[in-house]
Amino acid sequence: MAARLLSSIALITAMAGTLGACSLIMPDPVEQAQESFAAQDYIAARTDALRALQQDENDAAALELLARVHLAMGQGGDALMALERLQNAGVRLADANLIEAEALLQMGDHELALELLAGEDSAESWRLRALAANLAGDTETAEAAFANGHEAEGDKRKLFTAEASHHLIQGNAEAARLAVGEAQRLSPDTIETLLISARLAQLDGEPELASRAYLAILDVAPTDRPALLGAIRELDSLGRIDLLRELIQRGRAAYPADVEFVYLTASLHGYDGNWAAARDLLQEYESQIAGHDDARGLYGQALLELGQLELARAQLAPLNRRYPDNPAYARIFARILIELDEKRQARAVMRPIAARADAQDIDRELMQLAAET
Repeated sequence: MAARLLSSIALITAMAGTLGACSLIMPDPVEQAQESFAAQDYIAARTDALRALQQDENDAAALELLARVHLAMGQGGDALMALERLQNAGVRLADANLIEAEALLQMGDHELALELLAGEDSAESWRLRALAANLAGDTETAEAAFANGHEAEGDKRKLFTAEASHHLIQGNAEAARLAVGEAQRLSPDTIETLLISARLAQLDGEPELASRAYLAILDVAPTDRPALLGAIRELDSLGRIDLLRELIQRGRAAYPADVEFVYLTASLHGYDGNWAAARDLLQEYESQIAGHDDARGLYGQALLELGQLELARAQLAPLNRRYPDNPAYARIFARILIELDEKRQARAVMRPIAARADAQDIDRELMQLAAET
């Protein structure tokens, strides 16, 4: 018995030594960072680049990658610091002006960015000029810059995604469609292309196509906030509560204090009839939801469902005053007033809603209930 036990211990010790020796051969962090960057996993790429810099603070490859990662994540200030460290290490990138200009644009400095772009004539430089013009509120100059980029040399993938986004913001689906098509041809699987594809589908009123594009983004970046919110919105319009539940839970776990995911989680509680849970969650974040109209409306509905009528009125009355034509707020407020036996005011609240051509049966039912003596 003892011999067998000691033999087992010896075997375990030998295996541990072998495993320890294997663990000494670690993958190169710069290579890992490059792989993660190529896969658009920017958080992992940043972690690996920083790990490489712990081993060598002047590692040029790691510093370059860190600058590009920060830029991809919209962290212009951090990108500039990484670029400065790279230059202090004696390395000047061929596209350093472009990186610095984009970082400055992310920080809101379009004038200095334009100074850095003087003499540049690549497609990327025209993209950045267009972004600078948009930042200055000059739509016409932005569109001229995009057009110049079409004729310029160099990689045009980011140019077309930026141009598509510009037209989508303007609500110009046809102009956006051309740019989206070029982006899909040049880089069909990037997050940026999938995002503009989803937004165009939304503008076209195609929730199924939009949801597919958002879900494709989440396959690459599972906690991408815009993709989570976009997918949830489109799946909700399709009635796919079964699919959006997991996305809401994922968003709440990734962004626990984000008022959007607080609201969406509370909405699920309400959908399930658990109004106490909805109220308790919204109550916990009451100061944050004060500026989120839908969350405040949901809070009022939860209070109504739980019989806390005066508290419910305090939430809905300001919303109804501000948005008298909003049917959701009107319906909840009217129900509160009916419960408080203030039917005349309930009729006044529902009248502009019930008179609309698209009024639903519930509006007429509320009007009838309000009219009862």
